Amino acid sequence: MKKLLAATSLFIASFSAHAVIIVPEYDVNAGQAIAENVCAACHGLNGVSVVPTQPNLGGQNVRYLYKQLMDFRTGKRLNGIMQAQVANLSQQDIANVAGYFSQQAPWGVGYGNPATAQAATKLFLGGDSTRGVIPCSGCHGPKAGGNAYAAFPRLGGQHAQYIGIQLKMFRAAGREDDVTKDQTRTNDAEKEGQKGMMQTVASKLSDNDIKILSDYLSAVH
Repeated sequence: MKKLLAATSLFIASFSAHAVIIVPEYDVNAGQAIAENVCAACHGLNGVSVVPTQPNLGGQNVRYLYKQLMDFRTGKRLNGIMQAQVANLSQQDIANVAGYFSQQAPWGVGYGNPATAQAATKLFLGGDSTRGVIPCSGCHGPKAGGNAYAAFPRLGGQHAQYIGIQLKMFRAAGREDDVTKDQTRTNDAEKEGQKGMMQTVASKLSDNDIKILSDYLSAVH
């Protein structure tokens, strides 16, 4: 119970941190021009990626997109390819790109694994109190649609492989695994050196948890 209360408190703190994200007024047409030249090869012009390790972006909430792009630009989130792509973009450019992709039709859904759907549904909606795992739906919603106000991303229909990679990177950071920085993800934390919500939650997930959740989320709509 103490672990769950601590996790709930961390959720409230994380929500507060994300809720203050303000996106500059953006120009969708200008964002489209940048997307055509910089983003489309990996994420598709309309934000639908054909590569399972690259996320779908179409219809994702604008605050989340803006924050992630800014984090790549500042080095708070590490990925060599993405950092190179946004290095020459201004803050206004990033707002325009985020605004453009947020206005595209939402991506579709993938195919889950019926054999593990029940266990994954229980974990996503109810967590696992015996291990101190809080429900994913608390932040991402019961249908994994995200929370646009708090900049929590939509996960439903996202590529299972991409979700799995990100969860393992959050987990590595949360467990302080002895891996290189680019194998961890820490940009959910409000301050450097602190553990964010996703790092804390993912640190309690097993490989099987991550597999069944990733498969489940790819089919949620």
